[in-house]
Amino acid sequence: MNSIIDVGPYRFSIEGCPKYILSQLKKLYDDSVGFAPEKPIDYCLSIKSTSFIRKFLKPQICIYIDNHRPFNPIAPKMLLPSLEWGMNWCIASHDYSHLLIHSAVLVKNGKAVIFPAVPGSGKSTLAAYFSLRGWSVYSDEMAIIPLNSNLVVPMHRPASLKNRSIDIIRKNANGQFMSTTTYGTHKGDIAHLKLSNRSSFEKLSEAKIVAAIFPKYREGGSLAIEQITQLEGFAKFVHHSFNYSILGEQGFETLKNVVFGAQFYTAKYSSYNGIDQFLEELVI
Repeated sequence: MNSIIDVGPYRFSIEGCPKYILSQLKKLYDDSVGFAPEKPIDYCLSIKSTSFIRKFLKPQICIYIDNHRPFNPIAPKMLLPSLEWGMNWCIASHDYSHLLIHSAVLVKNGKAVIFPAVPGSGKSTLAAYFSLRGWSVYSDEMAIIPLNSNLVVPMHRPASLKNRSIDIIRKNANGQFMSTTTYGTHKGDIAHLKLSNRSSFEKLSEAKIVAAIFPKYREGGSLAIEQITQLEGFAKFVHHSFNYSILGEQGFETLKNVVFGAQFYTAKYSSYNGIDQFLEELVI
């Protein structure tokens, strides 16, 4: 039987999902698992063993997407983060109806602040931290921007945490569900934080992008926030976009809309002291 996950703008069908993973998904995604089964599916994922022998001897499994295998085989214990990465890959590789930017997205008062960054910059930890302090997280992974707009679309997904950030967020989670930790992936140790339940997600709507902050975590350093020009911001957006070059003129016009309505900053930090007040001022 296939399991359906509705994340808002996209719907996934997962075939062959083991019970130990499905139980984690149901806790992370709440009622989004199995939501509106009559609606069309955007992406079909299936989980299969690499061979009959591999079911018993050093088991390996593969994730297939629409009957293609884009990823190497994995050990079964790596399945939860691998499914999350597979879902990200589906969106980033195949959605040409939105401009997609590799970014966390925080929203308050109907205004969005996005955090474009390369992996390891701390954007997911930052998103998880502020989700526990009254901000809505539209995504910890990508800003989904409808073409020819300066809005961002909410997505019902958990935040992916790595290594030391897992314990930092777990200590502050106040009962918010976190998945079991998967150790030893190619990105390190991984755990996922549930960001909201389905009923709370349903209340979210598209939000105007008012600022972009390009974060960089640096251990032991003091907070340094600098404003940059719209031209610099545009160039950084292009660098962090998944599909700007494919969208052509529509991508340019969409990015222009975003840039003309936003402020741009770089932020180097080692703690969140001072960042919270700065963010609050951006969404007054």
